[in-house]
Amino acid sequence: MGHSSQLLLVSSTEPRLVISPSQRPLFAPTGKPYGLLCKGDGKMPEDDAEDLENRALFTDIKWINPRGEVIQEGDPGVKDSGPNTLKLSFREPKVEDSGSYKCTALYGNTQPLEEVVQLNFYDDIKFEGCEKVQNLVFGKEGRIRCSPVGNPKPSINWEKNKQQVRSERVLVTPEGIVIPTVAKEDAGIYTVEAFVPETGTNKYIDITVNVLTPPRINELPETFIAIQGEEYAITCRAEGSEPLEYSWIDHQSRDLSSVEGFKVNGGLLTIYKVDRYAGGVYKCNVKNPAGSDEASFKLDVQVRPTIVPLQNITAKESENAQLECRAEGMPKPSLSIRKENNYQPFHDGEEGRIEMEQVDEGDFRILRFRIIGVKKADGGLYYCKASNAAGDAEIAGHIEIQYKPDMSLTPTDSVKAWSANPANLSCIAQANPNASLVWKYEGQPIDKTDGRYTIYGGTSYSNLLVKTDGQYGVFGTYTCEASNFLGDSTINIALEEATAPGQVTQIVFDKVTSTTITFRLMGPGNTGGLPISYYIMKYKIANEPNEFEVTVEWAKDTPYILSDLKPRAKYHFSVAARNVVGEGPWQNAEYIMPEETVPEPPAIITEQETISDYPDRFEVRWEVPNDNGEVITMFELRYFKVERGIKGWGQVDKAIEKTIRNWDRNPSFELTGLYPDTYYKIEIRATNKIGNSLPESVVIRTRAGEVTDGHISTLDEQVVSLPIIIAIVLVALFVVLVILDITCFFRFHCGLLYLMRYRTCGRAPEKMQGSLEDGRACVKEVSTANNGKIKSEPRSLSSPDQLPPPDKLSQYEEKPKHEVDNLAFE
Repeated sequence: MGHSSQLLLVSSTEPRLVISPSQRPLFAPTGKPYGLLCKGDGKMPEDDAEDLENRALFTDIKWINPRGEVIQEGDPGVKDSGPNTLKLSFREPKVEDSGSYKCTALYGNTQPLEEVVQLNFYDDIKFEGCEKVQNLVFGKEGRIRCSPVGNPKPSINWEKNKQQVRSERVLVTPEGIVIPTVAKEDAGIYTVEAFVPETGTNKYIDITVNVLTPPRINELPETFIAIQGEEYAITCRAEGSEPLEYSWIDHQSRDLSSVEGFKVNGGLLTIYKVDRYAGGVYKCNVKNPAGSDEASFKLDVQVRPTIVPLQNITAKESENAQLECRAEGMPKPSLSIRKENNYQPFHDGEEGRIEMEQVDEGDFRILRFRIIGVKKADGGLYYCKASNAAGDAEIAGHIEIQYKPDMSLTPTDSVKAWSANPANLSCIAQANPNASLVWKYEGQPIDKTDGRYTIYGGTSYSNLLVKTDGQYGVFGTYTCEASNFLGDSTINIALEEATAPGQVTQIVFDKVTSTTITFRLMGPGNTGGLPISYYIMKYKIANEPNEFEVTVEWAKDTPYILSDLKPRAKYHFSVAARNVVGEGPWQNAEYIMPEETVPEPPAIITEQETISDYPDRFEVRWEVPNDNGEVITMFELRYFKVERGIKGWGQVDKAIEKTIRNWDRNPSFELTGLYPDTYYKIEIRATNKIGNSLPESVVIRTRAGEVTDGHISTLDEQVVSLPIIIAIVLVALFVVLVILDITCFFRFHCGLLYLMRYRTCGRAPEKMQGSLEDGRACVKEVSTANNGKIKSEPRSLSSPDQLPPPDKLSQYEEKPKHEVDNLAFE
């Protein structure tokens, strides 16, 4: 019953057959699967409704092809697709499968029904011979080929750069476009449109058309000079449409791409090893589909100079010496001679001792070089250089000068020594041939068996090791004698005894804070004959036992600083100088430390005018300063935009203040919300319970660029002209001055308005006379402002230069500061 109710819901009043798809006529492309569905649509008579479940409404459903044949299974084939339904399927339909297809059936096994549909299979549009890139030759006939085909046959439309192709100078054919004479403007994007009205099929294809120009050689040397045996590359470059095809022909009409020793790579010709007979005329040929061009160059081969080896010579000091340099090459080379480590050649007549003569013998050119009266310094290597257009060649020869011993390189004529430290005396003798060396003490030869001495050395030097521990008679004058067959020479070396240094002359307390002292030490007048190595200081609180004494060592000429000292404490200091022998006597001094005071100014690590890595933030770092006896509780930081003026940096907006109460060894703080490419001044000061230090400041600049945290980009900001900016600044400055003058008038009874009132209305009341005097100093008091509001606090000392003598510290009174509203520290 369920099936019958469904059929009754979809049935129509009159029984019929329905073929899907429903549009008429039907069109479908060939080669693609396609199907038709025939379905009965009707209602059984009421008297037969009882038998609905026992039989189908539509029976004997069939599909009949255009030839009147009942279609069975196959291709095309039929398939039962449910009650009252039969499907006709085509797997790979062809054009010849087109025609009138009929669906027949019996309704209620008695009433015959049929439905006919016209089915047309067509060949889809194809583009034949339509290469997407086609080339035309400039000045010649050209064809743009493309032939759209299909069944039914499509109509064809040509466009160039989205404009209809006109036939004034071109011919449009079914196979493409014919251009009698190609011009440069014929290049572009051509679009071929194919349309079949019967099926509504519309297809496009784009063809890129290039216009080729014939090649023209624009780079090739007229003459090329090559050196025998070298490798060279010669470039032939042409302009014209690609592809360009290069070929090279030598003076024997050979194609060099197949000749050994040559390599052709397009317009680059490489000659691996130039033969001396390779000279002649070479040709470069370039061609492309548009034409060809040819050019030639002449190859000249040159021969690099070669030099005959020089003969080494030996001469005694004051004699004459001569070198001869002989070389050949094409063209004949020019010759010169220089000495090692000197790149300037000799000239005839130089120093009055140099004679030079140059002659030609056959293929050789000869240079004779003569030195009159040679000296020891004339010995060494001499380089002969030959040069021609093909290159240079250089070869060395040696002149050896024989001379008597020379002791001038002995390092010193005075040596310091002391007990338990052996003395090492060195003697250097230059001589050719090598000299023999002998040591003497006070004019007497030293016995090699004497245990106080050890002699060692080489051919041109000798060392004498002298033991000084417990030995007597070893200090004095030692003589080193050197001799060869040309003569002898001597040198005296004094061996002197060194001692520990004397007493430090004075201890100077150079800079003092509550917890630190910087010293200047006046060295001893007697250093013991040796330099001071370092200073030793021992210090302690005056009334403490010696076991609390602290010892420090300072290298000479380094800062002498003690820190972590106790305020108001009396210290005892002892200093001694030390050299390698030992330490000298102690110099003593005492000093009473100042009382606790405000910290030292912080030392900002960031350098002046540092550029930030970011356009909207910057991290500033500083060092924790000396707290001067009281722990630093916080750092106060403020920053504001500044601009450089004639008198330096000037503040241009309100300062932002921050307090830092937690920090590491090197505190830091990141400034955020900054503007790109802007200068900011940062001020930092340290605070302990006594008060604030003097501020330390630095000016930085943010990097130019965009900001993504809410600021607008500097590239997007509206540009304001310079005159408008200057006017705004002047107006703002005037307003600030007026507000400041009014504030001074009502609060401090000073300023321009107060002066005008006083001059106009007469003398001020007596009760205001004191205020008038106070008002004259308001500018001075403003300079001590603290973060815009100065607290009432005692004036404190921040540098040793402000401290009274130690014995007066207890009598020092601190004066209170006034409380003033101001945005600046100073």
